[in-house]
Amino acid sequence: MRFQHFISLLCLAFLLNGCSAGQTMKNSYQGNRYLENKDYRQGELTFREAVVQNPSDPLANYYLGRFLLAQNKPQQALPYLKKAASLDQKNTDYLFWQGVAQGELGDSRMERESYQKVLGINGRHVQALTYLGHNQFKAKEYEAALVTYNKVLEIWPNSPSALYNRALIARILKHTPEEKAGWLAYLNRYPAGDFAIKATGYLNQLGDFSYQNHDLGGRATTLTKIWFEPLTDKLAPISPRALNVVGATATNMSNGKLQVVVFQQNNTNLAKARAISIRRYLLGKFPGLTPDRIGISWFGEPEVSDVKGKKLQNPESVRFFFTDLDNGVQSKKKQAKKK
Repeated sequence: MRFQHFISLLCLAFLLNGCSAGQTMKNSYQGNRYLENKDYRQGELTFREAVVQNPSDPLANYYLGRFLLAQNKPQQALPYLKKAASLDQKNTDYLFWQGVAQGELGDSRMERESYQKVLGINGRHVQALTYLGHNQFKAKEYEAALVTYNKVLEIWPNSPSALYNRALIARILKHTPEEKAGWLAYLNRYPAGDFAIKATGYLNQLGDFSYQNHDLGGRATTLTKIWFEPLTDKLAPISPRALNVVGATATNMSNGKLQVVVFQQNNTNLAKARAISIRRYLLGKFPGLTPDRIGISWFGEPEVSDVKGKKLQNPESVRFFFTDLDNGVQSKKKQAKKK
């Protein structure tokens, strides 16, 4: 009789554990699905009910906190994230998001402590390392932040925020060689977007024009430098990537005329030949473009830019912009050649 009672209790334990595991799987699936679909409001409603049904479920508390945080409600989110972290103290994700909520509320000391707890459990938790770097950066602890971002990059070499902020710290500390290398490392991986535009501006201020921002259709676009074989008008193999962006943009412009302006210090003839070479490439690559939709100009002098009151000279460069198809472009430089 005792043996049968023991077997009954054992079966009940298995049944309860099975139900618990099933509910955990259900919560994980629903929580991830709502996050992926950015259905934060429905996620909040679902997990409010889950927390009511089982207040001691760390996963339910965690997801409710995540959905509140995603809706910019860190004050409401923090208690649930803290509860999840206290119920399962070894779960690094619970601790990490607790830190994020604390940071959103301006409690940088507790935010940092949360990230450090995460790293005490898993020193390679890349999110905690990244956000710890951000925390140190905001506190102007630049050297410490630099060490932390370098740790991030050891784990994830393509981390956009670590790459960008590492270069920005070098700029703040006036470490010019490191700053230049940092912007190039960022732009080589992320050559588009608002941060690329800023990074390019900083790089140009250092006298490096490997990347430049161009006004294409009313918006700034970052392009790599148009390279040629030395002392010739032959496009280098790397150049079509940038030219294809220009050509595709020009093709999609209903009434804009693409202007190509080439600068070549002390060599007007080479500047002209390179301008013609670029137009030839674009016409051959993009059938939708016609000769009347591409204007070219050339100068036997460097391009001069005024950046924050500082005159910057680029001895050889190519500039792209659009003008009205009917009006064309009126150059301010009388020595400009047009065709």
